[in-house]
Amino acid sequence: MELLAALAGLAAAGGLLLAVAGLTHPASSPGVRPPGRLRPALRSLADPTRRRRLSAAAVAGLVVLLVAGWPVAALAVAAGVYVLPPMLSGREPTRRITRLEALEQWARRLGEVMGASRGLEATLTDSLHVTPTPIRAPVAMLAERLNNRASTEHALRAFAEDLDDPIGDLIATALILAAKRRGPGTRQALGALADAVAAEVIVRREVEAERASLRTTLLVIVIAVAGLSLLLTASPTLSAPYGTPFGQMVLAAVAVLYAGGLAWMKRLSVIHSGPRFLHPATREREEGNP
Repeated sequence: MELLAALAGLAAAGGLLLAVAGLTHPASSPGVRPPGRLRPALRSLADPTRRRRLSAAAVAGLVVLLVAGWPVAALAVAAGVYVLPPMLSGREPTRRITRLEALEQWARRLGEVMGASRGLEATLTDSLHVTPTPIRAPVAMLAERLNNRASTEHALRAFAEDLDDPIGDLIATALILAAKRRGPGTRQALGALADAVAAEVIVRREVEAERASLRTTLLVIVIAVAGLSLLLTASPTLSAPYGTPFGQMVLAAVAVLYAGGLAWMKRLSVIHSGPRFLHPATREREEGNP
């Protein structure tokens, strides 16, 4: 019976993780697939912050399993340790806004220094000296590709892939069109894009200031639930029923409901910038269809 309880708990917790993943990462639009199915997973493994969260989640889950002997609680705690820190922190939205502001400054400076006597490639390469810090690494890669005699369109598409942002796609597309046409109007186009990005930055800062209160409410809920859970486990009379297979299934149902509420609150606190349109998969399908 203990083995069956453990298996049931693992299955329920696995369903919990799948439900959270489905709610927090909606499916993409029909006909538009991401550039690579394995790319997000590879980026997650390469991110030191996510690796640390994954290690902390594994340790927390193992401690709960050894102390309480509840597999559902162990997996729920592990999932919470991994998922909750980004939800409770405003660091990622702030980072995106900072990158957008850097893109606006970079595009504006490009438009100011671009002239008939300077080629687009030379302007892009020299722009590294005045590039804001948040996007210095992608611009450095762009300059390196251009110095290595890569085609301008290929280098700009790779630059958009490094930025991984719809606004970056807009700026890269304007530069690709400028590289193909080699005519006037690039400075005006970059100036207009910079103005649009500046307006987007203002709107996002206002929205982020309003949604900070929602994250505070979420933090209060998490602390309250964690405190009640500790009180429950500290009382043998109250915690004894959850040690049975049926109790583990009830605990899994409660965890699923709690995860659904957290996922819903996260959707309310996330700024959706829209899907990207400039990536290799789209390019290959466009070239393959007459």
